[in-house]
Amino acid sequence: MSNEQDDRELDALIASLASTEEERAALLEEHRQLEKDLLRLSDPLPPADFVGQVMKKVAASPARVSKVEVVTAGIIVFVTVALAAVTLAATGGFAGSFGLALAQLVVSVREALVAVGSGLLALWTTAALPAVVALSMLLAASLVALKRSLRPANVKVTS
Repeated sequence: MSNEQDDRELDALIASLASTEEERAALLEEHRQLEKDLLRLSDPLPPADFVGQVMKKVAASPARVSKVEVVTAGIIVFVTVALAAVTLAATGGFAGSFGLALAQLVVSVREALVAVGSGLLALWTTAALPAVVALSMLLAASLVALKRSLRPANVKVTS
């Protein structure tokens, strides 16, 4: 609506400044060109080789890793592997305890899946409509939050 009002005001201004249709068209075209130039001035485009220049600077100055960082990382890895080996040896061997632990994990996962399934079945048979409404509201809220988080920030970068 304000756009229509702006157009009417512009037309009235141009009509008051120019008497013929050709002069009005020329003034209108001049106005459009000035608007384009102003928009370009407010937010200039980066140079065509901007990415190339940045990549050259990145390649020219790679991150240096100090010897202290390398030694610290080596110590952390060595201590972690040593603790894992000590823990494995303390549990009474690799083959027997690993197989038992894996079997126990499979049984526990199966029990959890059966419990979740029976809980969902009980919920569906007793309160299907409230469950559907609640899940729909949760989905809608999640989608709104996702849309809001993906909205670009109004940040201007200047050099």
